[in-house]
Amino acid sequence: MFSSCMSQQALERINGSLSGKTELLMKKKIISLGKNYTVTDLDGNILCFVRLNAGSNIAGNIVSNYGGRWVGRSLSYTYTVYDADDQEALKIVKSGGAWSSNFDVVEPESQQRLGLIQLKRSLLLGGMKAQWVNPSNQLELSTQGNVIRRKYRMVDLSGTEVAKVRHKIVAIRDTWNLEVYGGQHNLHAVVFATVLDFEKEM
Repeated sequence: MFSSCMSQQALERINGSLSGKTELLMKKKIISLGKNYTVTDLDGNILCFVRLNAGSNIAGNIVSNYGGRWVGRSLSYTYTVYDADDQEALKIVKSGGAWSSNFDVVEPESQQRLGLIQLKRSLLLGGMKAQWVNPSNQLELSTQGNVIRRKYRMVDLSGTEVAKVRHKIVAIRDTWNLEVYGGQHNLHAVVFATVLDFEKEM
């Protein structure tokens, strides 16, 4: 088990590696029992990982196959963020809900909440909307666009664009781009984007 100090150091390393980046590559591992993303810069340098373990993924698939997709979407599970050295930095804990779900972003040992992702599904084109709320319950980011097709942006409370998701590498179906601006919300954008991408397939 990692100490709080070690997880905080891992978080600092991730923030440091993301600092100054303007475009990231989000690479999903297609052949995997779990769900795994590797986040790199354009030169292929690994910045961090986001993973859903095999047990949670398999359980979700079984429930969805036998109980229906909406039942599977109601399961609770946990994503984990690791730094480039595979040191645990964050937990993203989902509270079950078919139409709406909450994802607590917490520091693993202290359980300090660093943010909350609130996700809502609909039957309309685009299918999903989400927002990031800070520990003071103030809205920081929200999505605009088509999450299902990976054509959306993240905006702050003033409407300023802080990140954009676009799947421009058509020939590589497991890799897509995340543009980030300003640096303040780079890690938020990575966590936001990977959770939404996992969830759109649930």
